[in-house]
Amino acid sequence: MMAKLLSVAKKLVSPDAKERKRVAQIVKEIKTKFSEAAKKANIDAKLVPGGSVAKGTWLPKLSDIDFFIVFDYEKYAERSSELSFLTEKVLRTIWQKIIRLKGSRDYFSVKYKGFNLEFVPVLDISKGGEAKNITDYSPLHVAYVKKAKCKTDIRLAKQFMKAAKVYGAESYVGGFSGHLADLLVIYYGSFLNLIKAAANWPDKVFIDPAKHYKDEKEALQSISKEKILGPLILIDPIEKDRNAAAALTFEKFDIFRKAAKEFLERPSLDFFKIKKLSISEIKANAGNNKVIIFECATPVGKKDVVGAKIKKIFENLRKDFTREDFEILDCGWEMNSKSYFWFYFPKKDLDKVKIHFGPPKSAPEEHIKKFKQKWKSAKLMENKWTVELKRKFIKPEDLAKLLAKKYKLKWIN
Repeated sequence: MMAKLLSVAKKLVSPDAKERKRVAQIVKEIKTKFSEAAKKANIDAKLVPGGSVAKGTWLPKLSDIDFFIVFDYEKYAERSSELSFLTEKVLRTIWQKIIRLKGSRDYFSVKYKGFNLEFVPVLDISKGGEAKNITDYSPLHVAYVKKAKCKTDIRLAKQFMKAAKVYGAESYVGGFSGHLADLLVIYYGSFLNLIKAAANWPDKVFIDPAKHYKDEKEALQSISKEKILGPLILIDPIEKDRNAAAALTFEKFDIFRKAAKEFLERPSLDFFKIKKLSISEIKANAGNNKVIIFECATPVGKKDVVGAKIKKIFENLRKDFTREDFEILDCGWEMNSKSYFWFYFPKKDLDKVKIHFGPPKSAPEEHIKKFKQKWKSAKLMENKWTVELKRKFIKPEDLAKLLAKKYKLKWIN
């Protein structure tokens, strides 16, 4: 049954001949345009595909294509800081509308025939030690994946992760990057082997595919401490000082583990289908509990920047409800053309008054005095000074009205 299911899933995650042909044509056009423009500008650089297109691992309905602008090492190694300037110089002779994006070395974005194109300047290096910037390693990563024989399995892994909502290394996601998905499938040999392993992963996992270190202890002593705080440490086969899973959070790691277990227990194509949560579904999931749902138009802009803003609103809402003593049973958010935030609460309202605790009976006299001066009705309760305070909100709905106004959201009743 599993083999048959995965055979069908592989067809779902593989671009058809028409899409492959179209992507190949776009790549050819861009190569020609850049080659001619670079020659006129007397710049010794070539354009090559990058990312999933170069690796042969992209998913159907591709909208983004990455390119490397590869500069001759001998000519430009000592001019590494100029590569972004030189790239922009060439690109502006081809397109008028170009967006310059900040990075360890700035890169560029262009819209062309329905595709979002990104151009990343790099030095032409053959080994990591020649890199002048972390970006220079990128073509070596691509070359590593291109040699793999499990490209369709990589597609399965990416789609599975997207459906589980754990795909993406952006700060607002905290999930599995495409690069990490590549490395995991290559390491375990197939999608199914990865899923079987992930279902049994402990809370902390260490993987060193290229055996850069003799053991985990040596690796942990060599890598920056802030890069190994997460649940998964995967030593990059190309960059021995890099944890390819540094952006992965415990939350997304755990969701992936659970999804892997569930898939093995009841295999289904549903695990590869991306579902947008509807308002009716959010309400239905509340059961006998209360649910508060907010909505807002998703701002236009770079996805990772917009995502960070939307996530910040969610975190602020959660803090505001918690600050007023509301017990959040579950909560979540989703970002598409519109963004939604939802919170589940117990049906029972809060008491009209709450006990605010002050210093213990044994505390220094000056602390007790200050508390009693501030709260005239303070009294001892179980060896602690306390005071009864009237709550501002006893229903989450009352606070929701205020928060909707505060964050410019629509509260959906």
